[in-house]
Amino acid sequence: MYRIFFFFLKYNGIFAFIVFEIIALSFYFTRNINSNKEVFISTANSFVGNIYESTSRISRYWNLSAVNDSLARENAELKMQLPNSKFSSLVNVNIFKDSTLRQNYQYFDAKVINNTIHRSHNFLTINKGIRQGLRPNIGVLNGNGKGIIGIVTKLSQNYSVVMSILNIDTRVSAKILSNNYFGVMVWDGLDSRYMTLESVPKHAVLHIGDTIVTSGYSTIFPEGVLIGTIDSFFKPPGLNFYTIRVALFNDINQTDYVYVVNNLLKEERLNLEEETNE
Repeated sequence: MYRIFFFFLKYNGIFAFIVFEIIALSFYFTRNINSNKEVFISTANSFVGNIYESTSRISRYWNLSAVNDSLARENAELKMQLPNSKFSSLVNVNIFKDSTLRQNYQYFDAKVINNTIHRSHNFLTINKGIRQGLRPNIGVLNGNGKGIIGIVTKLSQNYSVVMSILNIDTRVSAKILSNNYFGVMVWDGLDSRYMTLESVPKHAVLHIGDTIVTSGYSTIFPEGVLIGTIDSFFKPPGLNFYTIRVALFNDINQTDYVYVVNNLLKEERLNLEEETNE
């Protein structure tokens, strides 16, 4: 008994503080005005809300990849509904045009899993291959809707290697949107932000800022895909064609999601042109 009494005597200050704290809180919640209680509750709710928000942010981060994949697939399906993805079998397309359109281009969503931009021959790797329906020599577009990425060259069952437009061997048929003069897009191996449009005749009227798009003359890219704008141009002495510097819409170094576009009528056209050349 003596030890118990000595213990309470030694720590009497602490026990007194606890008792008075309980009494003070009791008075606060039973007799204080409502506004002060609301402030206390509001502060507690704010603290809990911040915890929930932080948890939600973490959850959204981990789910972001799945959301992007889903959106990419939906966009690929929507692209196949665009007019330039269809082919009309009618001579007069103003008559019965809705009943005679057949699919011309097929789109696949894919993700870039490897990429280079610092070499003279740059390539990308995407996570789709033969098993997903891809074939060699089909085009790859930027997932944001602006710009071309390259051309599929090699495939495995689940992966494809894409020859980047930042490759000195790349050739893309392109035209000036304002006047339809066309030429060939090439890369000089220097600056990843620019390509060069060659073979545009010197009598064409050009302006800085003119938009460059795919011409549709090749079997790889649909007509009208945005490429870039004219940054500068000049006429080399002794030549009848411009050299046009084109500022690209897309930054290949930041490419994440892409669309692979397959021309379903490619073989028919190539066979006919081959017969004509023979």
